Amino acid sequence: MSSTTYIVPFIKAVASVFKDMLGIVVTKGEPVDEGEEFGSQGFAVIVGFTGGWRGRFFLDMPPTAALRLASILTGEEYASPTEEEVLLSAAEIGNVVCGNAVTAVNDAYPGLNIRLTPPSVFVGDGFSMFNVRLSSYSVLMQTEAGPIKINVAVEEGKR
Repeated sequence: MSSTTYIVPFIKAVASVFKDMLGIVVTKGEPVDEGEEFGSQGFAVIVGFTGGWRGRFFLDMPPTAALRLASILTGEEYASPTEEEVLLSAAEIGNVVCGNAVTAVNDAYPGLNIRLTPPSVFVGDGFSMFNVRLSSYSVLMQTEAGPIKINVAVEEGKR
């Protein structure tokens, strides 16, 4: 399958979830060629998936964007990206985005039976992420909360 087959459902899911869940318009982004390694903007949600496709979905952003998204979602203000509600809000957003994308893929390609793993959230300056032995595609999108980068790393599994 082509790289667009992997990344497009996630781009559409980000735009849909951000609009419907958060009231935020996502400006279509530009592909980012990063290879197996890419640097985080400081706050990342990672959701794995398994089945006909195996891999990971990264929702990466600056901590300020995570604070803004959590504030929009909960109606509260937060001082630190490590506050529990900020972490939980980001995990929920990442999980919903990935769930919507995987549902679209499963509907389009019956028999893949892709399933999600629980989300994880990482916060910190200067950390890098690696996609070992997986095809990886990134897109940087702009929102009123700040820049959001998605990365989808995929290996086609057994059907």
